[in-house]
Amino acid sequence: MKNRPNQRQNRGRGPLARKVIDSARQQLQRKVTSLSDWKDGKLKSVEYQKSIVSDEKLSKLDPLHALYVYSQNQLSVLIEQISELPALDKLADIYAYASEEYMPSGPPMSPLTTSYFTCWGAFDLCSFGAKKETLCTVVTDFCKYINADHGQLEVFEEMQNSYMGVYKHEGVSGEYIHFRELVTNRELKAICPSGYMGLEGELWFARIFPPLFNSFNYSVVFTTPYILGKLGSNNSFISAVENDWLSYFKRNLGKNRIENIEDSYQSLMKYGLSKNYWNEYIFLSYRNHRDDMILLEGFPDIQSSMPHAK
Repeated sequence: MKNRPNQRQNRGRGPLARKVIDSARQQLQRKVTSLSDWKDGKLKSVEYQKSIVSDEKLSKLDPLHALYVYSQNQLSVLIEQISELPALDKLADIYAYASEEYMPSGPPMSPLTTSYFTCWGAFDLCSFGAKKETLCTVVTDFCKYINADHGQLEVFEEMQNSYMGVYKHEGVSGEYIHFRELVTNRELKAICPSGYMGLEGELWFARIFPPLFNSFNYSVVFTTPYILGKLGSNNSFISAVENDWLSYFKRNLGKNRIENIEDSYQSLMKYGLSKNYWNEYIFLSYRNHRDDMILLEGFPDIQSSMPHAK
């Protein structure tokens, strides 16, 4: 009885979360031992636990990167379970269609990497309407409703707030790369787990997760970085010029009807101007790759600038 007031307050940020909360507890208990497993962040369903990264693998990662990898795996388990609920049919169908269309697995099969596409599907693919609910927001709202671990929810929220941004490489110090984000001019330093340290002046298209719990002073480039540029006359790749991308933003910011420039930028980078806006851009602009990075050429709003556009 004591939990009821809290539960009433945590009814979700939008209609999808409320529908899931209304129906999920009974259906999900068929697959999860008990709600206490959710609260502890230790799901017991054997068929889903196989997808969780082992402690041994996590121990070999940078601590901040390991926290995000663990959290994304836990989130993926929850998403896989709740996405079976009728309330999420539309989001699940869009995700399934995009997966079939773009075959995300990384080059040479597809320029959309698994890390990129998984994050897009969880954090950026959203419902129609003002609330812009995602699979991550629905999972987070449900976990809040059952009073799940606060620390885990904080990580989910940080991941949800992320987006694929455009960053200028401003040098390296030790294991850290210094970046300045275009438009916002936000400065940060980050590790890049793919191993690519890059060159000063490069423009990166990447999802960068922030420090957590006031315990870290650096960020992490969570996706394999996409390097923006074009093929030169001698078949060498030339890094994109900052002003060219600023011109792209000047042409497109405001099309989402958001007046504040930084808010418009963040919305554009997160949601695009259509559901598959950034998926399509990556697919059409692919130029070349290495194991630790992928080269993209062109601009989303200029078809002729992208190598694979018709």
